[in-house]
Amino acid sequence: MPRLILALLVLAVLFCLLCGPVAYVALRLWRRGDLGAFRPLRGVWITQVALACALVFAADSLGLHNPIGYVVASVFAVSLGGAALYGIWRLVVRAGAH
Repeated sequence: MPRLILALLVLAVLFCLLCGPVAYVALRLWRRGDLGAFRPLRGVWITQVALACALVFAADSLGLHNPIGYVVASVFAVSLGGAALYGIWRLVVRAGAH
């Protein structure tokens, strides 16, 4: 039972690490007047989870020896890359609307 609770805790932390930066970027954009910043987050989160899973499975199929390392690295890279791309995309959409 303690292993299950620990696994669920690790999954919750990884999910927050994956989805947190994009939510922070959306919050910042919303505070600056972009009222539609939270609408596309559902699609962004699904895309991030799918991309992170694909990277983890690809690293596993390559036979890398540090599973925790490549899981955290994949989640971190997808998280920061997704937040940056989302922020740039929303700024471009907002600039195009004006």
